[in-house]
Amino acid sequence: MEMKWNWRLWTGAFFLLLVVLVAVFGPYFPFVDTELKPLGVIRTDEGKFVLPPFPPMEGYPLGSDHKGLDILSLIILGAGETLLVVLAVVVARYVFAIPLAVAAFYSTFMEGFMHAWQQLFSFMPPIFFVSFFSGLPIIFFSEIRPVWIVLVLALIEGGRVAEIIHEHMRQTEKRPYIEAGIVSGCSPFKMFRNYYLPVVIPNIIVLVINDIGRVLFLISQLGIIHIFINHTFIVQENGFLYDVVNTSLAWPTLFMTILDDVRIYRWIPFSAIAAIGLTILFLNLFAGGLQRYFENKHRLVRNDL
Repeated sequence: MEMKWNWRLWTGAFFLLLVVLVAVFGPYFPFVDTELKPLGVIRTDEGKFVLPPFPPMEGYPLGSDHKGLDILSLIILGAGETLLVVLAVVVARYVFAIPLAVAAFYSTFMEGFMHAWQQLFSFMPPIFFVSFFSGLPIIFFSEIRPVWIVLVLALIEGGRVAEIIHEHMRQTEKRPYIEAGIVSGCSPFKMFRNYYLPVVIPNIIVLVINDIGRVLFLISQLGIIHIFINHTFIVQENGFLYDVVNTSLAWPTLFMTILDDVRIYRWIPFSAIAAIGLTILFLNLFAGGLQRYFENKHRLVRNDL
């Protein structure tokens, strides 16, 4: 039995590779404005003066933002930071979720803790909890705010991921060859290493890819409600008040004025939506292709037996 062409896997992998290459080498592209100098006005060939945000035109293929910064350059330069934040969240989430799921599989107490953690953060959308925790003074004024934000984003859905992994282990426990391992006298550690891990790991890999897209979608909402991954404080002239200024180039920052831009300057939010939406699409294709690959591989092994 031969495997059929897995177009989802290869299509997703190809375009995700392009995204990674843009994130890594994008700042070296000759057409990218790495200095990001604001431009107050430009003069067209017809002699007219145009104020920012500039619409898509020569020199600005995707237009500019309200400061006159090239949108294409912002997206390319922000790709690396966006992916870095997303990957940091996913890594932290699974560092928490995998041990929790394994502990819950062997301990009734930890299973109760896992379910309680999931219930605690599942009765409202995750963006609500991110808004609440990011506004706490210990996080809002912290010098390591990005680290706090990553931990918050990771932990609020850590229980959900742990429950999914835990369920995979429970389903694996019902398979016939598990009984064979028990009868042969395998220790719990050997059972876990030789019988559970080979089945659960492919499921975790697919889950991780899907979670990358889920986290990307979640952080894209942060720009709309003006929650920044990193920010600084600028004291106003009176010396008593301060402004919170975003210092991040991540894609969600292009959504800060989306309510006004979507009616007039549509190219600003739509460019970010396209970058985020296409990346999520490629991730979903890749995850679907991986799942099909693992299912076919398992089917071939079972047929050989």
